[in-house]
Amino acid sequence: MKNATALPLFAITAAAAFGLGWVIRPDTNGADGDPAAAAVGTRVTTSGGREANGGSRGQSGVSTQEGRFLERYLVDGKISAEDMRAAIKEMSETNDPLLKQKMLALLIENLTPENAKEAFLALRENGGGGPFGRGNRDELRLLANAWGRIDGEGAVAALKEIAEAGGEEEGRGRGGRGGRGGTEMASVLAGWATVDGAGAVAYLDGIDDANEKRMASFGVVQGMLVNGVSEAMSFIQSLPSAEGGDRSKGMFMAMVTNEMLEQGLESAKSWADTVTDSDLRTGVLARVTMEMMEDDRDGAAAWLVQFGDEEASAPAVSRLADSWSREDPQAVLEWAEQLSGQSKAEAYEEAIGSWASEDPTAAGAFLETLAASPERDVAVGEYATRVSRQDPETAMAWVDTIADAEVQQEAKVEVARDWYRQDQAAAQTWIDSSGLSEEEVNSVTAPPGERGGGFGR
Repeated sequence: MKNATALPLFAITAAAAFGLGWVIRPDTNGADGDPAAAAVGTRVTTSGGREANGGSRGQSGVSTQEGRFLERYLVDGKISAEDMRAAIKEMSETNDPLLKQKMLALLIENLTPENAKEAFLALRENGGGGPFGRGNRDELRLLANAWGRIDGEGAVAALKEIAEAGGEEEGRGRGGRGGRGGTEMASVLAGWATVDGAGAVAYLDGIDDANEKRMASFGVVQGMLVNGVSEAMSFIQSLPSAEGGDRSKGMFMAMVTNEMLEQGLESAKSWADTVTDSDLRTGVLARVTMEMMEDDRDGAAAWLVQFGDEEASAPAVSRLADSWSREDPQAVLEWAEQLSGQSKAEAYEEAIGSWASEDPTAAGAFLETLAASPERDVAVGEYATRVSRQDPETAMAWVDTIADAEVQQEAKVEVARDWYRQDQAAAQTWIDSSGLSEEEVNSVTAPPGERGGGFGR
């Protein structure tokens, strides 16, 4: 992504109008360096003019509709808060979508800390905060992003004030919690982080609510990525690790990886090798693999082999094997012989799961040929849970051949659930002598909606 300080606003707002995303991505300016002129194809200048509202309104003689629109509200080169509200209303009532985007671009170009709040409120009131009407949420988010760039701290405080004044229910109807933890706040933080990453991060450090902080962090990462991936990577690496893994970190890394993929697959693959943090590397390898799978599954398979028994590659292997095994599980098993460690186990599990669904007899015959190994254990566990839906007693016999105690116990619970659902009396007889813990028995016998996750397997 190119690093630039100015904003080609018409290109941005036009893209938003066609649903191309809400993060402002600055590119190079026009030849004269004037972003507004580059945006709408004409330079708007003010030189003298009549007295109005205690100031001088520019009369540059521009003939474009958007130029005349802007001049009606400019006083001494600025738009007052009151005039900004009126200008937003006029823009919102414009039926021509292209003209409307040019008008919005010019208003955002003339956004100031003094008029930004009125601009935000006016746009929200005139259709910019909801899915219907003449406005759309993209416009509101773009304005919020621009507001964050010129006055990040003030914009955050103002959005909180707006949320508290409107109440949570009104906030939910205006794009998510009135800006306190919603998309407009994320947009403000994205703008703030684009010009002052340290300031935006300092604000994050003061947020106590976990959900609010997660949404705000999303905006900060988006903003940092405008200037490249280095700052965003440093921020993500600084985040504390959560017990059992951190989905937020994974999401943020997917955002960074997507940014690298925009520079080309080869660049992304080379960059992936530089990510040494195992937690972050896991998401990177998985995302690059998904991209490669779209056009070159064989290439993706060959690329993953180079990572050997590196645990970070296991989720990527699982994704590829899951997709591939639906077409040819035996080919996946052949490929798995080039893998090792957790990656090999993941490939076996996905392949046997698909094969067992299509031809359980053939899949079972293959398992009988395998010597004891970690990959056999997970494959048998997956096989047992698939065939338990038709023959739970046979499935439980397969579970008894699993060497790894933890894998075996998990498979027992899964198979017992199917058994209990199909033949409660027979399953209960097995349960009584199974040695399952009270918690595991409750997990087996409880109705699906009371098992914790609410969805069974």
